[in-house]
Amino acid sequence: MRNTLRIHCLLLLLLAAVVAQQTHIKLEQGDLIGLKVFPDGTRSAVYAFLGIPYAQPPVADLRFAPAKPSLNWNRTLQAMAMRPICPQLSNTIYDEGSDGGVAGGGGIPRAAQTDEDCLYLNIWTPETGLRYGKLPIAVIITGEEFAYDWPRNRINGLDLAAEGIVVISVQYRNNIYGWLGLGEGHRQLPGNYGLTDVRLAIRWIQRNADAFGGNPDQITLLGHGSGGAALVLASALEESNLVKQLVLMSPGPVLRSLGSGHDQRIMETGRVLIQKLGCQFEEAQRRQLLGCLQRTSQEDLLRAYESVYNHGNGSYQLGVVLWRGLEERLHNQTLPPVLLGITSNEGAFLQDYWLDVAREGQLALQEYINHTVMPNVLRSLEAGSDENGSQMAAIKWRYFNGVPERGGSVVHLLNGMQRLLSESLYELPFFRLLDMLNGSTSYAYVFDQSHAMDMRGRKNLFAGASHSSDLPLLLGPSLFQQIARRRFTGEEEQLCRKLRGAFANFVKSGNPTPGRIYDAWLPYNRQNPFIYSLGEQQAKPIQSGGLDEAEIDKLLRGDTAAGIDRSLSRTNRHDTYRAGLSNSYTSSNQQDSGFSGHLQRVYGFWQVLLPLEKDNEFRGGALGQRVRLLEAHADAARYRQGFYAMLGLWFRWTTIFGGGKDGQATSGIASVESWRKGGRAAKRERGEGEAERERREQPLNQRARRPRQLQPYDFKATPAAGGAGAGAGSGTVEELLDPVPSKFEPNLAVKNWQYQLTCDKF
Repeated sequence: MRNTLRIHCLLLLLLAAVVAQQTHIKLEQGDLIGLKVFPDGTRSAVYAFLGIPYAQPPVADLRFAPAKPSLNWNRTLQAMAMRPICPQLSNTIYDEGSDGGVAGGGGIPRAAQTDEDCLYLNIWTPETGLRYGKLPIAVIITGEEFAYDWPRNRINGLDLAAEGIVVISVQYRNNIYGWLGLGEGHRQLPGNYGLTDVRLAIRWIQRNADAFGGNPDQITLLGHGSGGAALVLASALEESNLVKQLVLMSPGPVLRSLGSGHDQRIMETGRVLIQKLGCQFEEAQRRQLLGCLQRTSQEDLLRAYESVYNHGNGSYQLGVVLWRGLEERLHNQTLPPVLLGITSNEGAFLQDYWLDVAREGQLALQEYINHTVMPNVLRSLEAGSDENGSQMAAIKWRYFNGVPERGGSVVHLLNGMQRLLSESLYELPFFRLLDMLNGSTSYAYVFDQSHAMDMRGRKNLFAGASHSSDLPLLLGPSLFQQIARRRFTGEEEQLCRKLRGAFANFVKSGNPTPGRIYDAWLPYNRQNPFIYSLGEQQAKPIQSGGLDEAEIDKLLRGDTAAGIDRSLSRTNRHDTYRAGLSNSYTSSNQQDSGFSGHLQRVYGFWQVLLPLEKDNEFRGGALGQRVRLLEAHADAARYRQGFYAMLGLWFRWTTIFGGGKDGQATSGIASVESWRKGGRAAKRERGEGEAERERREQPLNQRARRPRQLQPYDFKATPAAGGAGAGAGSGTVEELLDPVPSKFEPNLAVKNWQYQLTCDKF
């Protein structure tokens, strides 16, 4: 009897301990019970409320309809588990792997759960928030290409909330479910359903912020990825009175996806999808259209969407329709303070489909680059079709050094392709967006970490940090351990603290480095294009952050082994702007990455050189003649190197197989060496004319300088009159095409530009 009583007492104590790890709050819709959790390495508790409905399930009559507020629940809601995300395609680039090599996980694959009943919030709030209230709120919205969200490695705000912030993640409709529409004037199918989800979630958060210990007047929207960042921008423009600050991480091509002409592409895609689904009706039967779509199965909807998406290579697109376009809206409306940045090598986020093509061999990858990748890039930049034209030739020369025409290793082709996508689809739009935000307070950054792990758990085998590699470090060990199945290294822990501290400061105060002077994070503007370096700070050797050819070879080795040409290894372009502690970009601040100079060169190539090349204005001008001269010098250097290499091989052959005596062979080589020295001396003597002798007779301080030796080139468009980034590189050739503009305007006409031809090694 006594033992039974002891057991009952122990059970009661255990039950009390379990209850103590839960918390109970009241909302407008009803009561909630959440979990009390202690983040790794902290003593302060964080309360998690997961799977809270903010809208009615978008099913049946609410499919393809604007979101409607959630109804009250008549019971206590157990908010202890996340709900499934909205339906999306599977087996895509954004599916998280679990193989032990590249993915780095080595764990059991986790099932990706999806459901049309998916409009839910997940909230993490510090214990101090529930006690004292009025904490700043960070609303996280992720998504890629208006098509996907991370299906397995879900956003976890536990560690970020430990910084004294209420963290909320929002689930919303994507792809065909969120963006199928025929325009605002179409009453049955207007589109923008995903945007109505996010706007309704923001209003729900503002109404219920006090219950979670948050401040409804201090809401920061954080968008990650091309879809998440675009949604944050669109929501801020529509709900400007509800948002205090914005964070845009890896925004990608938001200018195109929110541009004034994008609505026509979305409506055209909608018409194609409706036709594929068999729901096309005459004008008098428009009411039947919505009913047909609502009766269509989930499998048929996703199959139709997949047919137009085509691994991201399709010409049809869906997304947000922002009336009057982003550029016009930003011209007439000032955004709240913005923190925005990208990783140092966004394009290294490789698709499995690319690797499958690469495993077929060099020719297959070469054809894919020539006929799929480069035309899609030109189309995305609205540069038109230029197959086999001068623009294609310029792109091949810059990113592949002509390899798609002359041949090269598979690794070299992959390296050039990821660099092409990184600069054209991320870095160029990022630079243009920074300029458009010149009227707002904006803080820019670049995140750099060699061989970083992305949200899929995959290690980057190319230079720099790939797309999404900053998110696991920002959100801390809870998410990182879920992805990598291991703990932080010492360096990763330092990077995590640096990112988390800067972002938390911005959410709290609107300044990522408040109170600092020496290493202050300065706002970005045209006069001072300051881009903060988040990531590795130590100075590194040139090749230290380069591509890992051996690991790439292992990755590609399947049916066909990838050939690796070691002679094609290039210097790491990211080391040109990586800041070192002893070599700061500016004398006043050691944290400026100097990345703006690289962005200006990228802009110069895509927005200055290529349009001139397309219009045939470049070839006949003085700048074009100078470029051809540089190309001739580069070709001559390669020919000389090849000649001397062949000459050395010939003498080695004659030494071994010539049949003569060793002394004869040695004397022959010596005579050739003396001939080479004599030839150089004779050449110097012939080239030294009267002008050269007069120059030598002058004092040293009055002599004219000899011209520098020419090197392979790259373009750099810079602000006139010594704007930021001017003078970078190893020597410039300036061509003034018109009077110098008074300020830096990237979208001015070409004639208002000052050109600089910067000699940069690729």
